Amino acid sequence: MSNSDHHFSTTVVELEKREYRNPLVIGGFVGGSVAGVMAAGYIINALGLHQVAHLKSPHIPPVAVFVGGRLRHPFRIYANDMNDLLLLTCEVPIEQDGLYEVSSALMDWLSGVGAREIVILDGIPVRDIPEEHPIFGVADERAIGELSKRGIQIAQTALITGVGGSILSECMVRDVPGSSLLVPMSVAYPDPEGILSLIDSVNRVYGLSISTEALENDVKRMHQELKAIEKNYQEMVDRSRKQGEEGLYG
Repeated sequence: MSNSDHHFSTTVVELEKREYRNPLVIGGFVGGSVAGVMAAGYIINALGLHQVAHLKSPHIPPVAVFVGGRLRHPFRIYANDMNDLLLLTCEVPIEQDGLYEVSSALMDWLSGVGAREIVILDGIPVRDIPEEHPIFGVADERAIGELSKRGIQIAQTALITGVGGSILSECMVRDVPGSSLLVPMSVAYPDPEGILSLIDSVNRVYGLSISTEALENDVKRMHQELKAIEKNYQEMVDRSRKQGEEGLYG
């Protein structure tokens, strides 16, 4: 292979060699909503995961991401200290015609490290903040029963696009257990409750212990702010009505 061919190939670049222990793989990417990438970022911080690799490809926009006090590649792979958990994340969209190449190269590497299961976290985009944030599961036959047993509602139909959908498609081809957890999430307003619901479901299904205290505080603060806005609005309406009545009968 020439240097030119290598430069334009899609491949996983390992930053350090590790002996992985049949890791669970969690993926969170930019899609119809930011639910996946935000949940991934939260898990990285909450569990103290370390970057162990990145994926380079001509199909990924040539940008750098500044996270964790460092410039990094946009498509990154993190691991925990026990080497039994991997997390995939990418903050930029991948070219549509490059999705197969990216997911194929990624799955080659994941198969090589003995990944036991892959779960994609994603959002169902809605405009306003939903009153509730139920989790819907999408999975192959092997995982559906386990999701149901853990209280996850199985979606009747779902279309998972982008790199997450492409990875799940590769899971089917390679007979690797794959699933997705989906949450309705506002694309117009901050919606930390959606992320909280996703993280809770990951803890419940996979037995992880991801602290949700920071998210719970965000949700509480958001509810307080919404109540204050609602109160101020109602007071303004009442004042306007009172002034109108005084003008009418004064």
